Amino acid sequence: MRIVLRNARWVHTGHELIEHAYVVVSEGRIEAVSQARVHGDEEIDLSGCLLAPGLISLHHHFFQHVTRAWPGAHRAGSEDWLVRLYPAWAHMTPDDVAAAARNAAAELLLSGTTTAVDHAFRLPGEALAAQIEAVTQLGLRLHLVRSGLPGLGQRVESRLSPVALHALIDDEKAWLAQCRADLRRWHDASSGAMLRLDLGPSNVPYDKPGLMRACAELAGEYDCGLHAHYHPRPAERDQCRRLHGVEPLELLEQAGWLRAGTWFAHCTELDDAEIERFAASGVGIAHCPRTVLRLGYRIPRLHEWRRAGVRVGIGADGGASNDGGAFIADVRLALLLNRANNPDAATWLAPEDAMAMATREAAAILRRPELGAIVPGMRADLAAFDVSGLDCAGSLRDPLAGLLLAGTGTRAHMTMVDGRLCVRDGRLVTGDEGKIAAETNARNAALSDRVLRSGGAATRA
Repeated sequence: MRIVLRNARWVHTGHELIEHAYVVVSEGRIEAVSQARVHGDEEIDLSGCLLAPGLISLHHHFFQHVTRAWPGAHRAGSEDWLVRLYPAWAHMTPDDVAAAARNAAAELLLSGTTTAVDHAFRLPGEALAAQIEAVTQLGLRLHLVRSGLPGLGQRVESRLSPVALHALIDDEKAWLAQCRADLRRWHDASSGAMLRLDLGPSNVPYDKPGLMRACAELAGEYDCGLHAHYHPRPAERDQCRRLHGVEPLELLEQAGWLRAGTWFAHCTELDDAEIERFAASGVGIAHCPRTVLRLGYRIPRLHEWRRAGVRVGIGADGGASNDGGAFIADVRLALLLNRANNPDAATWLAPEDAMAMATREAAAILRRPELGAIVPGMRADLAAFDVSGLDCAGSLRDPLAGLLLAGTGTRAHMTMVDGRLCVRDGRLVTGDEGKIAAETNARNAALSDRVLRSGGAATRA
């Protein structure tokens, strides 16, 4: 079937802005972009809209959507936040994970996101299959990082009960075996794949370099990406030096992680040598701007990353460290956050930079050349935003700047993934929003009750 997206006020192809264009979609691909009138089997009116490539979130934790705004963690720094949340995550069931994933995927689609990376470090039992089914039904393109928790860090572990630790920490051999089994079952390395698996622990385990090497070897065997959180903080640097006599960067290099197809989340404390080595080796970064503010991280050196040639995308991050789920809001925040404590206005992001980070730059980091732009032959992953309302009024001399600097709406008018309509006229068409919200609330209440019955925070006295 040939679908024609007509009457878009502007089309931002990723490379240029075209007025009053028609975009033709056929068999999941973009067939044509034309300013001449085109007819199709189905026509969708985008009057008043800016049509753009679908957004790509490079870092998320879907399971956390049943623990958003968790009591006791509203003003907690990162370590205290983890101590309060880990016991709740230890009590999650596959049904909790599925409900959270549905909520996360629905919010992403509704905000114009077509591809998302889920760094899934808490998938007990059959939770992986439950999550994949939930996301697949809604139509989101998924990079699922088959992750785990080989350790939580000495400071955090010392504050959690033995019961919580037993439920949370993964056995190294069992986790690697499960990763291999899941790759065989789920991973699709083909162009246009709707589901790919990538690998990586939650954090770099400096006391387990063999695990990092094994993970990199397995990723090479299946041609998948590598992903983990990486700051690293002074205590982590000291631990790495003490255990191995090298800097964290050298440990990553020895383990085979410094290569194209690897990207790290946050990176708020990178030093100059790490920035240069990331650029030289093709390692990418998922910048998560709201988490910087939510957990009080150091404002990252985004302008220096980009100036050095590091590929940088944007990540929503987990529901409990973002609390919001509309990714377009994170793109807007990323556009502004790097200006804080940075007096050199020439290095500030422009709206085109932020959109590129959320589309074609993210696609390059994921090694997905078929995504990230509105060009004939590319996959039809598209997002249309209505810019005809009050929030964008007076800003449309530059419509992309109007959307990102003036715009406040978070709902896309239309979201299409691989040629499939997932959002139309601002409503989710692949799922029932009301039922998804009700299920998430019910799972949140039941999980809260289980945590309270287990002894509340499940931390050591």
